[in-house]
Amino acid sequence: MSWPIKSQDLTPHYTALEQFLKVHGGSNHLGHLPDGATEPPLPSTDAEQRFMQAVQDQLEIDVIPSRGFGPHDSNRDGPWPRSSSCGSTLPRAMATGRVQLLSNHLVERLEMAPSGSKATGVVAVNQANGNRHLIHGDLVVLAASTIQSVSILLRSSEQCQQGGLVDPSGRLGTRLMDHVSTSQFFAFPGRSSGPQPPLTGAGSFFVPFGRHVDQSSDQPRFQGGYGLWGGIGRFDPPAVLKRRPNTTTGFLIGHGEVLPRAHNRVTLHGHVDRWDVAVPHINCQWSANELAMVDHMRGRIQACISAAGGEPLPINELFHLPLVEPFLKGAVALTEGAAPPGYYIHEVGGAPFGTDECNSVLNASNQLWRAPNVLVVDGACWPTSGWQSPTLTMMAISRRACLLALTDRVG
Repeated sequence: MSWPIKSQDLTPHYTALEQFLKVHGGSNHLGHLPDGATEPPLPSTDAEQRFMQAVQDQLEIDVIPSRGFGPHDSNRDGPWPRSSSCGSTLPRAMATGRVQLLSNHLVERLEMAPSGSKATGVVAVNQANGNRHLIHGDLVVLAASTIQSVSILLRSSEQCQQGGLVDPSGRLGTRLMDHVSTSQFFAFPGRSSGPQPPLTGAGSFFVPFGRHVDQSSDQPRFQGGYGLWGGIGRFDPPAVLKRRPNTTTGFLIGHGEVLPRAHNRVTLHGHVDRWDVAVPHINCQWSANELAMVDHMRGRIQACISAAGGEPLPINELFHLPLVEPFLKGAVALTEGAAPPGYYIHEVGGAPFGTDECNSVLNASNQLWRAPNVLVVDGACWPTSGWQSPTLTMMAISRRACLLALTDRVG
């Protein structure tokens, strides 16, 4: 199913968020990864600059400074990083005097009007004693994270309560997605000099293949795209712990697009937690498409490392780690295959928005079709995944949906 909104629908919201949160980036002029209203990119390490140049020169592959948040500076930002709600949006909301916080509670379900045409509030459970409270509201915004928002909707459905939420599409809870990923550590020639900069979303590097990847005829083909995020010289231990003393340690992590499949889903199987709240059951597996993509990722990872003169190695061949090596055996992040669904924590899907209530749970404004005073604005609303990191897009969708809802209320 295609998205009911276009890139230009989100452009002003990307811009506002990038400026407010001071996202670092750059002007790279890539059609499949548009430039934004970002702060200048953070400096790369000397090793990263050499790696990026070698890959571009020898493989003719674009490598760009990574985009994201810089390190937390408590002198500048206070105790919370600006990438967190406590360091950005929450103080602004509290300053209005119109916000109340209810901590140590979880939302169990929506409270629906007898007609089922709107929500009248939410039922919240006090996690200290299990008591339930009905919190009234004429507009409900769900942003509990993908799986939790889907779970709240499932517990609110007509299958779970009389007069509950109606989903004509039958898609609620289906087509759960996450980024498929794989990683590789490597030794890069030359020692790092000076203090190591922190590893953050900005300042490292990114290989934005997207869907523009060459697929050879002798390998299984796949749909979708992916990117590689990497860094060098940002987490080396003291020299005494290094097995390769004249090198600098680097990593590459591939994360790729996952196709929406009906059998990857969130359901309620009757199991409850200590407060008698039905807990979600997750059934999600990679298909042959994702596994073929990971094989291709690993080939590109190896090619990039080789072009730059590096040597791919497992972490136990890079570092002396006698105290932790027993715990590293079998660690998911260190295997050569695909990490399982949920490992990358980029879950999306389960309550997609669309153009018709017969094929989607939400309309193009993120409203429930049958109860339009309920917005679902986190990753649950995605009808398909993308190969890019989803966070800023989730925030742009949220901002758009909430402003549309406020405009409707004023009108």
